[in-house]
Amino acid sequence: MRDAAWLDKWKALIDGQSASPAILELGCGSGRDTRWLAGQGYADVTAADLSRDALLECRNAVPSARFACLDLREGLPFPGGRFDVVIASLCLHYFTWDVTTGIVREIRRCLAGGGVLVCRMNSTKDVHYGAAGYREIARHYYDVEGRAKRFFDQDDMARLFEAWTWLSLQEVTIDRYEKPKTVWEAALRKP
Repeated sequence: MRDAAWLDKWKALIDGQSASPAILELGCGSGRDTRWLAGQGYADVTAADLSRDALLECRNAVPSARFACLDLREGLPFPGGRFDVVIASLCLHYFTWDVTTGIVREIRRCLAGGGVLVCRMNSTKDVHYGAAGYREIARHYYDVEGRAKRFFDQDDMARLFEAWTWLSLQEVTIDRYEKPKTVWEAALRKP
């Protein structure tokens, strides 16, 4: 799967949320997905990341977006129901299970009723990037060269998002990095 175009298939879902959906992108990095969102004409985009350097790069690439430097472990500094769509690509896998479930609760709180989350999460089949050969800290949570990383199987995904309405769940291999990376790609609706 071509990683650069991964959001293309979710455009109709995003458009269906509102004539001008309010979008929160978590873990925006240098702005790869933020550029896509701006290129689609979405005017209410908030890009968030822990790294100030990444946010500066993203701001240079997409000056029309809003920006927030935040640590997902500390909650989301937005009012409840503020966003129609949350995008979280490969940023929810660095945490203990309890912290991860807390982050997902915060995402749900920030979504309007009927809002959608489109996310990608490390799969337990992602053997090139840490799902094998590393010390296991907890179930599916590994010390990968000094950095804790979580990997999800289908049961983990079901448990993590049990309070949501599933729209789609697929395990896909993407070409974002030097070697193939296996991820879960999910779309969920807040009931």
